[in-house]
Amino acid sequence: MADYYLKVDNIMKNMFVVALKEELAVQQEQGYQWPITEELLQKVRAYELSEKRLPITVEEQREIRNALNRLRDKYLAMGRFSDGIDSVILKVMKANRSKHFCW
Repeated sequence: MADYYLKVDNIMKNMFVVALKEELAVQQEQGYQWPITEELLQKVRAYELSEKRLPITVEEQREIRNALNRLRDKYLAMGRFSDGIDSVILKVMKANRSKHFCW
């Protein structure tokens, strides 16, 4: 059962895929690999935008945050702006607990 529901658009989905791919590459380079990272990457790739909300667990939320933070650090080291990544990290941190909203 999902603990959180993320409202995901195409840009966020692509950012998740890039960040999780790089996270997998770093994990393989360091000699360990979390199975949750591979499962989450497959889940994000299979996600249809027509669903509008991606159900994630607490562990998946943590993994997405770590992957996005690593991507942000990489962008800052290259001298690029990280404003888009920062906003996505905040959206992941403030994910909704309910799929149904009262508005």
